[in-house]
Amino acid sequence: MSKDTVAVRVDPDLRQRLDKLADAFGQTRSSIINDALRQYADHQEWQVTLIAERVKSIEAGEEVLISHEDVLAAFDKRFADKQAG
Repeated sequence: MSKDTVAVRVDPDLRQRLDKLADAFGQTRSSIINDALRQYADHQEWQVTLIAERVKSIEAGEEVLISHEDVLAAFDKRFADKQAG
């Protein structure tokens, strides 16, 4: 697979940490960075997709929304019940 070069500036501490991880895993610093960026991109894409799906379902009236005050009241009751029992 061909790869593009992207220049990223990191502080010396992070570079040392990446080098230690690369040594520990028997990989290159570049492969460690690629793995980390891939995991980050996967997670962010998942979140963006999930948010978009939720917005659509809310707009379609398919979700029951609970107010912040109701959530706080439910937590207060739950913790009060635990303390009492």
